[in-house]
Amino acid sequence: MRYEVLIYHPHYHREQGSFTTLTFSVKLLSKVTEMSTLNCMNEREVRFTYKVYPDPNSLPEVDNVLIRRAIEACLSAYAPYSNFKVGAAIRTSDDHITVGSNQENGAFPIGQCAERVALYAMVHDRGRLPIETIAIAVDHPEQKVPASPCGSCRQILSEYRSFQDTPIRILLTLAGGGEVYEINDIYDILPFAFDGLFLGL
Repeated sequence: MRYEVLIYHPHYHREQGSFTTLTFSVKLLSKVTEMSTLNCMNEREVRFTYKVYPDPNSLPEVDNVLIRRAIEACLSAYAPYSNFKVGAAIRTSDDHITVGSNQENGAFPIGQCAERVALYAMVHDRGRLPIETIAIAVDHPEQKVPASPCGSCRQILSEYRSFQDTPIRILLTLAGGGEVYEINDIYDILPFAFDGLFLGL
């Protein structure tokens, strides 16, 4: 099935293949500095589309392997406080896979997400190779749908994306199996990301 919706409200749906494509819109209002200029306001819209596959076997084998590595990485997660285990697997342009898992800490702010652990390990061991795809798996008894990266991880992946200037594709799934969400590019889930341009770099 295919669904195209505005945030919070379904717009329409139609059949398309064996996966589900979801489109979301974020309505943005131009900044108005004075009430007297409200009549000059214009409305803008940002959209992105992602696909939903029924299971990992619906994707090419190369992606299935990456997802399995992310699921395996969940076993190395240290999450005694949340029991929310996350594994990430990054495939670079040379087809090498680097994995990471979330590492919590009693001083909560200094814990590390799986995506960042994998990214930092990859850069340290392999250098700044272009990332093709990152698979992220979540293992938690109450989690029923795949979870997307947190805001900090989106920002860090977006920064890396600006270095390589090619899309970083994302695959999201549950460690126990089930649906896989495919997002074409990290930029899709972080519109208006902050980057060096704002610092005059």
